[in-house]
Amino acid sequence: MAVMFLAATAVVAQTPTVKTTKDDVKKEASKVEKKKNEAVTNVNAAGDKLKAKKEAAKKEVNAADMKVKKEVSKAEAKKDEAATKVKAAGDKLKKDGTPDKRFKENKAAPAVKHLKKDGTPDMRYKENKETK
Repeated sequence: MAVMFLAATAVVAQTPTVKTTKDDVKKEASKVEKKKNEAVTNVNAAGDKLKAKKEAAKKEVNAADMKVKKEVSKAEAKKDEAATKVKAAGDKLKKDGTPDKRFKENKAAPAVKHLKKDGTPDMRYKENKETK
């Protein structure tokens, strides 16, 4: 009898403990599930922010590329302009490609005439006296 009493009390005594343990485990599992869902949401939000930053960086790079292309085209235009000046100077060039000023065709144009306000030559200057 004593054995049966012990067995009956043991089973009855374990039943409420098992129920509370199961409830506690379920509560903990739901808490963990909520935390997991929050973490997933946070990761998705962070991913969206990174995508936005990546798009902004791409736009900046594209703008910089366009700016560099414009500068390159300007430099090429200046290079072409310099090449035409060199061709106009003739065959008398230095090793670096600049016109050699020792030759008449490469020297600067004659001095500019000094003019009065009304457009007539100012005779106080030597170059204006020689023309007459």
